[in-house]
Order: sequence, then C-alpha cells, then structure tokens
Amino acid sequence: MTQRKEKNPLQVIRLDGRNVFLEVMNAFQIGKVQINFIEYDAKQEKNSRIKNEIRTFIDFDKFLVLINDVKSGRMSALAKKAREEQAKGGYKFCKEIYADMGGISARNLEQRGQARPDGKSMSRQFKITPGDKMPWILSGETGAGIEDDKGLIVPQGRPEITVRVPLSDDDFKKLALVVEMHMQAYLSSFYVQLAQQEKDKEKQTQK
Repeated sequence: MTQRKEKNPLQVIRLDGRNVFLEVMNAFQIGKVQINFIEYDAKQEKNSRIKNEIRTFIDFDKFLVLINDVKSGRMSALAKKAREEQAKGGYKFCKEIYADMGGISARNLEQRGQARPDGKSMSRQFKITPGDKMPWILSGETGAGIEDDKGLIVPQGRPEITVRVPLSDDDFKKLALVVEMHMQAYLSSFYVQLAQQEKDKEKQTQK
C-alpha cells in the first residue's frame, strides 16, 4: 500500500486507517518516542504514493506517563468528559484531550537549508482526540511556529498539514502496551550494557 518495501527495523508498531497510517519508531537513544503520521494515495505509482508525512517526537518520560494514563483508564475518563462537553456545547467535534508540542526552530531550519519562506519556526504537534465513528483519533499537525523564551516551539495560526489516524479501543491499548514493552526492553538492555562496561573498566584497572 505504501512505498516502503520492507519494515524498518526501528519500527515498533504500525496502525492503519483508510489511506493513512501511523508508525511508532524507536528513537530511544535520543530520549524520544517518534511517531510518524503518513497519508498516501494508493492509486499513484509506487514510490510516489506518499502525500504527507509528519514526524513527531515525544520525550521518553512523557510517553511513559501517557502509557500509564491509557492503562489506568484516565484517558477514557477524559474522553467521556470531552464528549459530554461536546454534547452540552453543541460542538461538531470533541476537543483534544492530549497534546504534545514540538518542532524545529527557525535557526535550526536555516542551518539545515530548510528555512521556511516566512522565516518562522516549524511547529509539530501530536494530539489525541475522542472520535465520532471511531473511539480515538491520533493526529500529527505541522505549520508555522514561534520559539518562546524556554525554547519551546509554539504553534502560530492554523496547522498547514494534518494527518489523522482513527483507532479502535483495542488498537489504542495495543499501541500503549507494545511501545511500553519496547521501552522496557531498551532500558533493560541499556543497564546491562552499562554494567558490562563497568566490569570491563574494573578489569582494566586491575591489570
């Protein structure tokens, strides 16, 4: 369905919607969980099917908290409250119940040779919203942003590109559990390697 012929070994899990999918990637070595949102056109020729791709990065510790909120039922409780507010206010869609902001500063974009025509920073957001036909909508958004005094890229105006991937309850839980399993495996491996390095240092000093 997409131009990717083989699964990337860093791909933790992939979940599909209609002409869209998200994939969680192992970026643990930089302290991040990477979530790519892909929109494609299956009618196009191979290697030319991807229409939009948004890469979002969430801090390791923040994602662990999110996983806990999914497992504990807190996210479901927030979704229920959002639906009640939607019905009470007569809104067409629910408001997101989770959002994580990130992006690339204008300075870094320029250094990479990817400066925006407007000279602004590039905002990227990861959002979770209660859905209508499906319980959950996970989305990636990108657009213009500004860098605040803390170095955070804050969205400015409406997103220029949005890719939404609907998920069932089971797929939402699957995402949380599978990613948690990989994160735990990474941490276990990290500390095993760290312990081995310390042992090797001790052997060197004893010679």
